[in-house]
Amino acid sequence: MTVEFEYKEFNEFQEKLLKIAKEKFPRESKNFMGRAGNKLRSNVKKAYITRVRKKTGNLLKGISRGRPYLYQKDQFQVRVKNKAPHAHLIEHGHVMKDKDGTPIKRNGKEIFVEGKHIVGEVYRNFEPQFAEMTDEFVDDLLKGGKVLL
Repeated sequence: MTVEFEYKEFNEFQEKLLKIAKEKFPRESKNFMGRAGNKLRSNVKKAYITRVRKKTGNLLKGISRGRPYLYQKDQFQVRVKNKAPHAHLIEHGHVMKDKDGTPIKRNGKEIFVEGKHIVGEVYRNFEPQFAEMTDEFVDDLLKGGKVLL
């Protein structure tokens, strides 16, 4: 006796369970997204500490998680952003300027400081961790006996 099981079918089953969780258990789903946002926020904070290595404090204080909300009536979403006024300069890069606001030049060219793209890297690295968290969430719903297929 052989049992055939394709990974594609498992993904479809998991998506069906998540859809049920969104429809029947919005509070649990919202709480789960909040926990995932908190985890992502802590990962971003750790990455800023290791990559920037400056003790300014405002960059780390600016990292915040928004409220989980329903996006396009079928998906929960949560945002993690940095609202520090200089965060985009570190993230995407900038032209160095002096106190007057004029660009600093070296050999006739403006000095451009490359961006570190910290948040983008953390988002990409968080995807497998989020998948594990989702699996645990679905398992908890099934173990709790709340989901009836």
